[in-house]
Amino acid sequence: MADSGRERILYHYRPVVFGVETFPRSVTLPRHRHVGGYATVVLAGSFIEASFAGRAQVSAGDVLLHGRFDCHANEALSRRGPQILRLPWEDDFLEGHFRTRDPDLLARMAEQDPFEAARHLRDSIEPVRRCEPHWTEILAGTLAAGPDLCLNGWAERAGMAPATLSRGFHRRFGVTPKMFRLESRARRAWATLIRTSVPLTSIAHEFGFSDLAHMSRSIAALTGWAPSCWRAHLATARAAMGAEDPGAQELRWRNFDQVRSS
Repeated sequence: MADSGRERILYHYRPVVFGVETFPRSVTLPRHRHVGGYATVVLAGSFIEASFAGRAQVSAGDVLLHGRFDCHANEALSRRGPQILRLPWEDDFLEGHFRTRDPDLLARMAEQDPFEAARHLRDSIEPVRRCEPHWTEILAGTLAAGPDLCLNGWAERAGMAPATLSRGFHRRFGVTPKMFRLESRARRAWATLIRTSVPLTSIAHEFGFSDLAHMSRSIAALTGWAPSCWRAHLATARAAMGAEDPGAQELRWRNFDQVRSS
């Protein structure tokens, strides 16, 4: 697809609804994506989530942080369906598995103001000590960190056939290693282009895309908009914001995320 500033591809994104939700028992959500960032606070039950940040088994008191355009799959483990609290999360760089000491307090706060609850969450989260990672988690981290990994070479060093590697990774992450790598680097390239003025061709080279067209197709496939469209929108938004206070700017971004997910 050509990189056009007015081009937009329509995809389905799961909506993010703030508040408490209880899932049916044994629920499994195939890999899906969200436009907006959000935090998941586990109130009851347990489940597994496999995302760009890795694979985590969580239970009551655990917290999963998601930046914008995260992709993940979920599988319930508890006999009763898990109960979660979703809160706003606007930090694309702080993601993954954490804990909070009082999830019930966050739920009560969210009834009055989910954004205030999110601010309290940021101040109260604690890192989680990771157990010995499964080989698929090691591979996911390697794929997310570098675009030049040779999967056949990785499989050989791990003592398995490439097809075995692909099937094992797909079983635990809901996506092939090649697609995980492509979406991960497209997301990192998108984060760079919206936060910097670095030329798009330089970003494409930095993240290992074969050319600008390759990066444009990948970002459009993940976000629904081509890179030049993102740059054009940001230029218009900054001009409109002018000297607005940070709170007003924050509100504009929330509204923009809601429009993108509709």
